[in-house]
Amino acid sequence: MNKRLLSVSALVFFLFLAIWAAVASGATNAMDERLLQMFDSWDWLDGFTILGYGYFIGIASILLVLFLWFCKRDYYGMVLVLVAVGGGYGMNTFIKDLVGRARPPFAQGVHGFSFPSGHAVVGSIYLLLIAYFLSKEVKKASQRWMIFFIFGLLALLIGLSRLSLQVHYPSDVLAGFLLGIAYLSACISVYQFFYSRMASWEQSEKTSKPANK
Repeated sequence: MNKRLLSVSALVFFLFLAIWAAVASGATNAMDERLLQMFDSWDWLDGFTILGYGYFIGIASILLVLFLWFCKRDYYGMVLVLVAVGGGYGMNTFIKDLVGRARPPFAQGVHGFSFPSGHAVVGSIYLLLIAYFLSKEVKKASQRWMIFFIFGLLALLIGLSRLSLQVHYPSDVLAGFLLGIAYLSACISVYQFFYSRMASWEQSEKTSKPANK
C-alpha cells in the first residue's frame, strides 16, 4: 500500500469529520450565511455546475474506462474508476441522508439534503482520477503538476458554482472536497498495490520462461 496516500486519506478524512461535527453543532452557521451572501453575485460561476451533473460524470467515466481498456489494458484501472466514482456517489448519498441538513433557503430546482455537496464529492473524484491517469502518460514533473492544477481548478469551480447558485452552504462544499479527496486517495492506494503486484507477477513470468525451455 502507498503509505503516503493512506496518510493523506486519513488526515483529510479527519478534517472532514471535524467539519461535520462543526456543522452538527451549528458552529458554521454564521460563516456559512456570510459567505453564501458574498457568492450570490458571482454569476459567472454558474455554468461550471454542469461539469458535476450525473450524465456528464457518467460520460467522462465511460470514456476513461474505454481508454483504460483499449489503450492501456489496465483492468485494475477500470475497476478503480467504477469503485471510485460509483462508491463516491453512494457514500455521498448515505452521508446526506444520515446528516439530513436542509438546503439554503433560496435553493431552487434541487432536491435532497445539503451536506456534503455531491457536486464537490463526485466532481473532485472523477476529475482528479482523470488527472491521475493522464499524469501517467507524461514524463516531466512540471507537466504532471500542470495536469493536476487544471483538473483541480475545474473541480474547485464546480464546487464554487454550487455557492453562486445558492444551493449549498460553503461548509457543504468544503466537506465535499475533503471527503472526495480522502476516498479517492484510499482507492488509488489500493489500486497501486494490486497494479504493482500484477506488474511484478508479469515480470517474473517473463524472466522464468527462458529457464523452462
